[in-house]
Amino acid sequence: MKAMMAGLALGMAVFGTAAHAEPIHIESAAMVLDNLPGFNDDRVSVLANSADMLQLSLLEMINRNSRGGVGWSAFDDQGTFQETVSNYASGYQLSTRDGFQISQITLDLTFSGQLQQAESPIDPPGQALNYTQEGMQLTNAGTVVQSDGRRLDNLNGTQQITLTFRDLSWTDTVGLQLQSQVWMGAQGIPPNGILPGLPSFASMNLTGATLTIHTAVSAVPEPATYGMLLGGLALLGVAARRRC
Repeated sequence: MKAMMAGLALGMAVFGTAAHAEPIHIESAAMVLDNLPGFNDDRVSVLANSADMLQLSLLEMINRNSRGGVGWSAFDDQGTFQETVSNYASGYQLSTRDGFQISQITLDLTFSGQLQQAESPIDPPGQALNYTQEGMQLTNAGTVVQSDGRRLDNLNGTQQITLTFRDLSWTDTVGLQLQSQVWMGAQGIPPNGILPGLPSFASMNLTGATLTIHTAVSAVPEPATYGMLLGGLALLGVAARRRC
């Protein structure tokens, strides 16, 4: 579809990450969170910090994919397809403390979209489309070990999507990478000598982004457990010698 060929249509505006040299370093009882190399342009706020959970509001991600709260949009009333796309990527290094493990990671995102398609009694209708593509990757020693992604198309209203890594048991350092893109395109109906140009409008904006990292005490055997294990091995050894 013509409207989905980002980069090929007329009137495209592309917005990427800008320079915000503000490294992140957050410590909790269970872990330490830092930016991955190359992802120092970031802003977050801490919503919760305990031995069980570190929860962050991803302020820079919201800012980039909402045009600083003003809102990204595409508009046309001349019959020329216009589109706008905003990309954002961030990465974090998660280092667990001794005796703790990462058990679950959840990314909750809220989007607001609006679609207004031009209509005319004598001309073909215009176009108004939008989408968002979201991705999350967990890496260990440079290798992707888990990934999750969601795509949301043609949103006219508000909707939340969630990306999750469940049943984790990481006790060492891992990397977490986030990718986000919002796209919108609109083509109105051009003037035809009878009617003026009729507008089409599309928007897609990120209004909320919350990253939650759940942590738990590692399953490390207590000293008494080691004692019971050694005692059991000794009994097995005695039993084996008696059979011989």
